[in-house]
Amino acid sequence: MQPAHVAPKGHFQVTTALEVGIPTGTIGTLIDTGKTLSDVAQQQMNLTPEQERQLFDSGVTVVVSPPSVGYHFAGYYSPIENFELGLRYASGGWRFGGRYQLLHHQTDPFDMTIGAGISRSAYEIPLASYIPVLEVEDFTRWTVDVPLQIGTSRSYYRVWGGPKFLYSHFSTAIKLSIPGVDTPDLASFEGNTLYYGGQVGFAIGYKYVFVAFELTLAGVSGRADVKTAPDPRNGEPLAHNTDISGFIIYPAFGLIGEF
Repeated sequence: MQPAHVAPKGHFQVTTALEVGIPTGTIGTLIDTGKTLSDVAQQQMNLTPEQERQLFDSGVTVVVSPPSVGYHFAGYYSPIENFELGLRYASGGWRFGGRYQLLHHQTDPFDMTIGAGISRSAYEIPLASYIPVLEVEDFTRWTVDVPLQIGTSRSYYRVWGGPKFLYSHFSTAIKLSIPGVDTPDLASFEGNTLYYGGQVGFAIGYKYVFVAFELTLAGVSGRADVKTAPDPRNGEPLAHNTDISGFIIYPAFGLIGEF
C-alpha cells in the first residue's frame, strides 16, 4: 500500500488497510488433504505413520501460508529528500524498512522507488479451525523483502506497480491431538521460503487522503524440515522434508494519507 513516490522531506505518509490472503495450487491441495485426514483421525482415532506425515505437512503449509484476513497499519517519515523510513504492523508481525526514490515523474517518464525491509512475526495461529486435530505450539518468522515500484501521482490519483521479492525463515512446532489418544505426537518444523511476484495498485482521492486498492500475486518456493519425537508405538522418529511451493493471491483495500 505504498505509491511509487516518497513524500517530501519532513512529511508523513500513513496507511490503514484490510488484507485478504488466498493460497492456491499445491498449498490449497495440502490444506484439503489435511482436512480429509483430520476427519479420518477423529473417526478411527489412530493414523498410520504415512497419514501422520501428510497431516504434519498440511499443518506446516497452513502455518506458513494460511488463508487469512488481517489489518494493516503503517507510518512512514521522510527525514531527507527522496528517502523515507517506515514501520508497519500487519498480520501479527512488525516490519521496519526504508525506500529511496530514483526517478520523479516531474522530470522523468515516471516515479520509481526501490526499498528493503526486515520483519518478524510471532503469533498464535488458529490452526485447529482449518485442521481440527492439529495445534500450533509456537511460531516465529523472519522475512527480508525488496520491493521495486514504478508509477505516477497527481493531486487526485496514484498509480503504481512492480516486482517484489521476499525471503523468509520460520520455525514452529505442531501437536497432533486426536480424541481418545493419551500421548499426542509433536513435530517441529524449520524451513525457508522464497516469494517472488508483483503488485499493482491505484488510489483515488484529493491532495491528502486517498482510497486505495492493491493486488499482489506471488509464487512461493520453499521447504520445511520436519522432525518428531520417537513414536511410542515403534520407537522411530519421523524426519523428512515438506515441499511448500504454491501460489498466493493477496488483495488489499484501504486508505492512504500524506501530510
